[in-house]
Amino acid sequence: MRKIIKLAVGLSLAGLAGAIVLNEGVAVVSSDAVVNARVAIVRAPIDGLLSLQPRSIGERVLAGQPLGALRDERADEARLLDLGHTASALETDIQRVRGQMVSLAASREALAKRTDGYREARVRQLRSRIEEQQSLLSGAKAQMVMSAAELRRAEELRDRGVQSIAVLDRAQAAQEVNAQTIRGANARLEALRIELEAAAAGMFLGDSYNDTPYSSQRAQELDLRLAEMRTELDGHAQRLTRIREQIAVEQQRVARLRDAFLTSPVDGPIWEAPAGSGEYARKGQDLLRLLDCSTVVVTASVSESDYNRLKVGDPARFRLSGTSRSFDGQVIRLAGSGAATVYQNLAIAPGPDHLKRFDVAVAVPDLLKDAEVGCSVGRTGKMVFSGTPRQLLQGLGSWLGLS
Repeated sequence: MRKIIKLAVGLSLAGLAGAIVLNEGVAVVSSDAVVNARVAIVRAPIDGLLSLQPRSIGERVLAGQPLGALRDERADEARLLDLGHTASALETDIQRVRGQMVSLAASREALAKRTDGYREARVRQLRSRIEEQQSLLSGAKAQMVMSAAELRRAEELRDRGVQSIAVLDRAQAAQEVNAQTIRGANARLEALRIELEAAAAGMFLGDSYNDTPYSSQRAQELDLRLAEMRTELDGHAQRLTRIREQIAVEQQRVARLRDAFLTSPVDGPIWEAPAGSGEYARKGQDLLRLLDCSTVVVTASVSESDYNRLKVGDPARFRLSGTSRSFDGQVIRLAGSGAATVYQNLAIAPGPDHLKRFDVAVAVPDLLKDAEVGCSVGRTGKMVFSGTPRQLLQGLGSWLGLS
């Protein structure tokens, strides 16, 4: 019985040793695995004096969190100054035109009063002349009555043979003269009435002047000038509005050139600070480098024979050095040998020995989910790439020298 137990224990130990040897013989193992992540670079968008908020290397920041600012006191403001001078000149022109319009409006009002006064005086004058002409017409009519009576008496005396023919002729001539005088008086009276109606309507008729007095003509000229100045004022106002819009756009442009505010593009710790607060930074210069913890991967290198056994999507298991904790992963990139370029945006650059081997990148999602490990960029460990059952059999045959 004791022999049977010893035999069972021996077989068990032999089986365990064989499993370990078999696993080590077919599994791909990398002992230089490193936790890595992409580096987000904060660059200077403009030239200027750098002002960074006090932060230490490794301090974690959130996406969109303010990091500092740049200010360029030498920003080009020539265009803004030109627009400002143009706007000031337009404002001066507008004030000048408005002042001229006020002055012309006052002159126009004074001329309008003079024109009204002239019209009123002319109307009164014509009414007086009409009254005078009516009096003259009444006198002519009275003379006409007297001459008509004298003509009748001269005709009666002539018929009796008492009066001479010369007296009759004089009476007839006087009658005709009085008749013409009455017709002339009526015509002059009608002309005065026409002038009165025209004057009441603002038109003035006469032989020695036109229908518009000087004050009215001058008022019309001022009306035309005021209309021109209103058009000019509208043009200046529209141009000033456009200039002010351009000034607002230019102010925004100058503000972008003078001041730039820096914010974190990612959630993660500060990895490097190539520039310090108070330094003068050039446009495009690296100011801060932040770890993008959402892009954590594990980079490792394997031998050529092991590398050729792997493919994208193969399972893997990563164990942090100094601990017994391990995390499941999956191959996401096979970069081969001399893969220096793939590390340009990663935090941990490969060493010379790493580049001599064949590069493999593995996604390990559980690293970020682990509160204790988190974004542990730079930590090293061991990466084991598990073989498939077919690979196990092939490895076993190779180990036994059967293939």
